[in-house]
Amino acid sequence: MTKRTLYVESQNLKALKTLVETYEELAAMKMQRVRKDVMSSRQFADGLASVLVEVESNYRGILEKEKKAQSEMYYTTINRNGKSVAVFLASDQGLYGDIVYRIYDKFIDFVQKNETDIVVLGKLGAKIVSQRNPDLLYNFYDFADDSIHHKSLSAVMRYLLQFEKIFVFSGKMESLVSQVPTVTNISGEKVDLSTWQKQKITCYLFEPSLEKMLSVFEGEILASVFEQSIHESQLAKFASRLINLDRSVESIDDKLKGVSIQRRRLAHKLGNKKQLSALAGISLWQ
Repeated sequence: MTKRTLYVESQNLKALKTLVETYEELAAMKMQRVRKDVMSSRQFADGLASVLVEVESNYRGILEKEKKAQSEMYYTTINRNGKSVAVFLASDQGLYGDIVYRIYDKFIDFVQKNETDIVVLGKLGAKIVSQRNPDLLYNFYDFADDSIHHKSLSAVMRYLLQFEKIFVFSGKMESLVSQVPTVTNISGEKVDLSTWQKQKITCYLFEPSLEKMLSVFEGEILASVFEQSIHESQLAKFASRLINLDRSVESIDDKLKGVSIQRRRLAHKLGNKKQLSALAGISLWQ
């Protein structure tokens, strides 16, 4: 490599490092913003889910007492079709490392082993499906990465609420350096009716009626729990992007060190060549 080539390579690497550091700073800002929302609402979302389980347990208990459930293990919730749906919560863009692909591996393993309808959120998710499993039938919804549009959320929830079981496959940040794929059953735990009397379930009085309360609770609470899953996934993706960009900066620094060593070697080589030329000239004149 010539001196000019090494200089251009060094400048290109420095420009690339500046660009990557800018993206890294943006990813850190987005992660901190989403992290604040997730941490402040995680306990609240868990509480909502437990409330829904309590209400559904009361409903199942009433069905058991009235002998309407007969010998079925699970009851069918009001206005549900008794089917299951798996939601692949992907992303709209790339540059998130391998977290989206690891989520898909967990998702496709579940889909292939269970009879379920499929929903894919995000353009990158649709691209992965078309590349890896082109024959897979699914319903697609476009979804932004850094924000939640309530119109889009409402459209997705209107479709999901017809299903008895809703499994959401997304990412979760365990720590800054650890993001893992996870599956959440946002439709709540299903309890065996034969053992319902043995469980410590608090009984409540409902006004105007349990059916109306359950209908409202399911729509509102499931939407909140699903929105929390989206926030958790956003946090995991931005954390994954931040870690991968940081590794890219380290890789660029290593390449810059290599180019710097090459430039010093070339300078020494050119210096030695000049000295040899000078010595050869002296010998010639002598």
